[in-house]
Amino acid sequence: MIAKENRGMTMETELLSIIERQRLYYQDGRIRSYEARIDALKRLKKMIKDLEPEIMNALKRDLGKHPSESYLTEIGITYESIHYMFKHLRKLMKPKRVKTPLTLFPATSHIITEPLGNSLIMSAFNYPILLSFDPIIGALAGGNTALVALSEYTPTINQVLIEGVRRYFDPGLLSFFESSIEANTFVLTHHFDKIFFTGSPKVGRIVYEAASKQLTPVTLELGGKSPAIVTQNAKLSHAARRIVWGKFINTGQTCVAPDYCLVDRQCLPEFMEHVKEAIHVFYGDTPMTNPDYGKIVNHSAWQRLNSLLKNDQEAIVYGGQVDENTLSIEPTILCVEMMTSSKSMEEEIFGPILPIVPYDSLDQAIKFVQSFEQPLAFYPFTEDKKEQQLLLNTLSYGGATVNDTILHLANIHLPFGGVGNSGIGHYHGRYSYEAFTHQKAVLNRQTWLTLSVMNAPYSEMKDRIIRKLLK
Repeated sequence: MIAKENRGMTMETELLSIIERQRLYYQDGRIRSYEARIDALKRLKKMIKDLEPEIMNALKRDLGKHPSESYLTEIGITYESIHYMFKHLRKLMKPKRVKTPLTLFPATSHIITEPLGNSLIMSAFNYPILLSFDPIIGALAGGNTALVALSEYTPTINQVLIEGVRRYFDPGLLSFFESSIEANTFVLTHHFDKIFFTGSPKVGRIVYEAASKQLTPVTLELGGKSPAIVTQNAKLSHAARRIVWGKFINTGQTCVAPDYCLVDRQCLPEFMEHVKEAIHVFYGDTPMTNPDYGKIVNHSAWQRLNSLLKNDQEAIVYGGQVDENTLSIEPTILCVEMMTSSKSMEEEIFGPILPIVPYDSLDQAIKFVQSFEQPLAFYPFTEDKKEQQLLLNTLSYGGATVNDTILHLANIHLPFGGVGNSGIGHYHGRYSYEAFTHQKAVLNRQTWLTLSVMNAPYSEMKDRIIRKLLK
């Protein structure tokens, strides 16, 4: 449902009205200039600032997020992205001069960026602010309109954003609607100039197929089983703390959370103790009642995770408590041998369950990771530089943080995105701008000299000159 007060309009009618309005808004050139883009970004920041208390409360209700965690992992990063565009947008929009080969003399060459046009952004429930506004920032900075689909799993935050955006933006430039199978299916039958999707590989394939029918460029931010590898040369207490932090922040509902952890068998007992200690330090004796620890987004997701725990009950070495009434699941550690059948190792977990898998050699660990689809993230823990380089260069993944987790995502100067099954394209910082713009190649030929060597009729002399120049 898009707007609860507009019950007289059908979902399709209202969506179609917004799509047409955004098409006209873009055609009129109202977001093309630098000044218009900066003004839109300023209004976006003001909107978030003004709505910040409501956003915090909504995130607490929908996901159980502590306000400090909400600011750290969502709102603060969004402000940083806006400030980046304030500082760099003029330079990003400026035509870029590039070299011209001598063979094309006399000429100059440059690259001009232009907006793609009308964009569709499909967000996800787990970080509903960050995963909505980060691509919006790229779309507006790039001179595009944006129609944003918010996850139906976060109804409270959706209401805040849908009602709030009307006070700050013309719907022709920026508009939100709440996702549903019907609404998403409807919008995907219409032409957009860019589709940006965050979610599961399964739904990503559906979006990709729909986009292909219109030859619409896509960015797909997906997921997968992102591994951590802890070698003999790791600082075990540090590794345990950082893996626990990355795994259980947002109750494990993070696309770049370490999905499972490979640990050198010789280090396993000590590492396990450090992991248990870190969980206790972060969340106390009763994590499920700790306000710093969140909840699972809905009953369906809770049931799926609870089913994983029931199937792998014999592997539980820590935690395992659940509460269906509060949609809570305790931080849980499994110990799983590589050759053992484990439900938790068959799919992306996306919850507070961490399988720890012992390995006997680094080569064995590498082959185990390679037996899965390419992950969105990778976390090697080792003080040995040769081991770091071996792991970083041998494995394929979207991005990595060495001796920590998740933090590569927080560096606005790094591209963020997947590879293979974990995604297509990347964004953040200037890469967000590039995701929503087209680079036009321009060669400007001077007319005061024409090289006839390129023209027919050809001759032996012309052929010698061409071969001399092009070799």
